[in-house]
Amino acid sequence: MKSFRLYCHLLLVLLGLIGLSTNVQAQEKISDPIRVQLAWYHQAQFAGFYIAEIRKHFKNEGLNVTLVEGGSNINPITEIQEGRADVAVSWLSNAYNLSNDQKSVSNVAQIFSGSSLAVACRISAGVFTPQDMVGKKVGVWEVGDEALVKKMIQLLSIPPESVELVKQAPNGQDLVDGKVACATIMTYNEYWQILAAGVPASDLIVISPDLFQIAHIEDGLYVSTERLKSPIFREQLVRLVKALRQGWAEARIAPTLAVETIERMAPKLNKEHQHHMLESILGTIPSSPDQFGLLDLSKYYSEVNLLLAKVDDKKAPGHLWTYEIWNELKKADGKSTPLTQATKFYATSITGMLAFKVLVYLGVFTFALSGVLEAINRHYDLWGRLILAFLSGVGGGTLRDLIIGGDRLPFYYVKDITYPLGILIVVLITTVIVLMYEDAPQSKTFKTIKKYADILGFSMLAITGAVISISAGLPWFWAPICAALTCAGGGMLRDIVINQEPSTFKGVIYEEAAIVGALFLVGGLMISNHFEYTAVPVYISLILSVILIACLRILIYKYHWHYPKSLGGNMTPDQH
Repeated sequence: MKSFRLYCHLLLVLLGLIGLSTNVQAQEKISDPIRVQLAWYHQAQFAGFYIAEIRKHFKNEGLNVTLVEGGSNINPITEIQEGRADVAVSWLSNAYNLSNDQKSVSNVAQIFSGSSLAVACRISAGVFTPQDMVGKKVGVWEVGDEALVKKMIQLLSIPPESVELVKQAPNGQDLVDGKVACATIMTYNEYWQILAAGVPASDLIVISPDLFQIAHIEDGLYVSTERLKSPIFREQLVRLVKALRQGWAEARIAPTLAVETIERMAPKLNKEHQHHMLESILGTIPSSPDQFGLLDLSKYYSEVNLLLAKVDDKKAPGHLWTYEIWNELKKADGKSTPLTQATKFYATSITGMLAFKVLVYLGVFTFALSGVLEAINRHYDLWGRLILAFLSGVGGGTLRDLIIGGDRLPFYYVKDITYPLGILIVVLITTVIVLMYEDAPQSKTFKTIKKYADILGFSMLAITGAVISISAGLPWFWAPICAALTCAGGGMLRDIVINQEPSTFKGVIYEEAAIVGALFLVGGLMISNHFEYTAVPVYISLILSVILIACLRILIYKYHWHYPKSLGGNMTPDQH
């Protein structure tokens, strides 16, 4: 027995040593050198990187990071494609132009959430408004900024041949020397250099692409797509982003100390200029740690569509992004969610499609019709009919949006006049029909049409409520709640106004169908998480959820499903 115990102890020790050896080997792989190629020369643009290095945030994450200075003849994307760097800081437009099937690159984290690219023009050169660029020379770097200038010219309805784009010298020098009337600048860099060169601010107009709703994605972290197959490399990237997040957070807290750190990297830099630069850059970096590193897919596709419009024979690259690192970062933070950012984006984008909006309108107007008929049965006047129709049509959505708040306010029917106008038309048409055919609402044909329109409208509004809660960032369990509230809330408000107990409280199986459909949708979206680059699984989940709810409603109508009397089931579905 003693020898057996001794054997067990020796075995445990051996297994422990093997585990320790494995961990050491993994740590050694994790700590392999990571070469980060910066997009330009050392300056405040990379303050968070320097702080992460000086304050040993990289080291604390078990990383061995080398920051490689960029320059005018160094393209960061080329450096990772040729294997001279592991991570590159670059613009999306640059990655788009250089990525190909053989040497594909991917954005793994976005540092700048906003854009600092703009066009500066001199009033003394005759440019008082953007339209005055006609007949003028505009300096560009030809690193993707020219596509943005062309788009701005197009949106200004300026003939493209009337503006000459020329390659400009660094630091806005051509604008200072008067060789061009306008030039692309970075508001955190060239703008201040132009002022320092003697050009007064009163002689400049700065045209931001944000005024034209043009997206421009700047500093992000890019890697070779092929290398993302390595779990060790992915783990390195997660730790890298964590360290950079801490570095930029400290730059925001202590900008003066951050500038001193920058000076340690490049002692010859102008301290005042670096202060101005850092202040501008911090405005483009998310202040919330939960948002740091997140690539906005709506901006991504907006800029990609702009780049696709460029006239050339180059084959468009594949997907230049992945949320793999972001998802792992959230998991490491203990803040992972059941639905990924990609899935949420696809679900939200569907609600903006015209076909989806039309079906939502149908749902609202169908519910409004039920309110009108209730008012007619109670002999209400036109105003009373309009109030009940409005409560029935948008009351549930109002309650839902009061809970969500944020971007859902002001209410959707205030932003989109189609809702109140459509409800008014429903009230007027129904009133005219009843005046002409008094028994029309009681006819079998009318009831059949209303029943199936109500089923479709109910299904669409239920899924709309669920998707809106998901896109608003609410926890997943709010999806069925918002689905039920969107469908049943209006009817409950209407019943309260007419001093009637809500029928859904008296045994009618109604909003339960919405809850089941929303739960099914959440399950389908969780499956969609595994298909990052396509929205098809999300579309399928939405369609199947609508069909499921519609089928449940039909079954409830056909078989008169209701709660047992012991649970208040003293009404039939048709009585609702």
